[in-house]
Amino acid sequence: MPLHTDPSSTYLHRFYSSRMVVLSYYRQEPSGTAEHTRLLSRLSDIPGGSVEKLKLETCFYVLTSDKDISKEDEEKLLWIFGKSFQEEKLGKESFLAQEVSNDKLLLEIGPRLNFSTAFSTNAVSICQSVGLNKISRIEKSLRHLISFTEATTVTPEFEACISSKLHDRMTHCRYTEAVQDFGLNVTPDDVFEVDILGEGRSALERANKELGLAFDDWDLDYYTSLFTDKIKRNPTSVECFDLAQSNSEHSRHWFFRGRLVIDEQEHEKSLFKMVMSTQDHTNNNNVIKFSDNSSAIEGFDVRTFSA
Repeated sequence: MPLHTDPSSTYLHRFYSSRMVVLSYYRQEPSGTAEHTRLLSRLSDIPGGSVEKLKLETCFYVLTSDKDISKEDEEKLLWIFGKSFQEEKLGKESFLAQEVSNDKLLLEIGPRLNFSTAFSTNAVSICQSVGLNKISRIEKSLRHLISFTEATTVTPEFEACISSKLHDRMTHCRYTEAVQDFGLNVTPDDVFEVDILGEGRSALERANKELGLAFDDWDLDYYTSLFTDKIKRNPTSVECFDLAQSNSEHSRHWFFRGRLVIDEQEHEKSLFKMVMSTQDHTNNNNVIKFSDNSSAIEGFDVRTFSA
C-alpha cells in the first residue's frame, strides 16, 4: 500500500534507534575506470552547465549494535571494505568533503532504504564469517563531486537534473544528508471501503486509478459483479490490492496460458505449452519442469576428499 511519512516516531522505531547505530566509512574511487567514464558520459549533455571534472567516493553505512566498536573489529571491517594496496584511500572521514566549494556540487546517490540490497546480504554474511556478529546491515552509496568548466548557477532544478542522470529512481535515490538509521518512519494509509454497492463500477474505476491497481475492463466488470451480486458488500482498499496482485498476469499467466488464435485460426498449443514442449523429450535430465518457477536436474555420485 502507499506509504506516507509520519513525523512522530513509532515505538518500534524508537526501540530500533536506541539499540542500533550507523557507522560510516569512506573509500576513494579512482578516475578512468569504466564506472567513472560511464558517469562522465551521462553528464556530458547537461543543459546549463558543462562538467569539467568528476571525483567519486563510496560511503559504507554499517548498522550495528556495537556503538563502541573495538579496534580489532574495525580493522576487520576496513579490510573488508578496502582494496589491496590502497589502505590510505579508506577512512572514517569523507575525502570529498574537504574539496567542496561554491563552484562544485556534491551529490550522494544510494539504494532506497525500504529493503536490504543483495550487496548488504553478502556483506553481512562476510562479516559474520570473520566474527563481526553485531552487524546486521551494510549499504553503500556513491558520492559525486562535480566541477564545472565555467561559473554555473546551481539551482534546485539544476541539481535535480544532474541527479536524475546518475541513478534509476526505481531502486536508488539521492541522499541529502548522511544516513543516521535505516528506520523509515512511515505508516500505512488508512484502510477504506470502495463503495461499489453505492456507486457501482465507477467506484472501482476510481480506486483503480488512485491506487494503481492496473485492473483492465474484464477485471473491473468481474469484481463489480462479484461484490454486488455474490458477496453483497464493499471491498476494502486492502482487498483490492490483494486481488490486483493475486490475479495479475505475473501470478496467473492469463495470456501465456490463453488460447492462441492467429488469423481466426486457433492453434493447438498455447504460448506456455510451446515453451514447456521444449523440455518434453529433449532433456531427460530435467526432473522438475516449470513447477512454481523452479526446476531440478538429476545429480550424480562424486568422490570427495576429507582430511
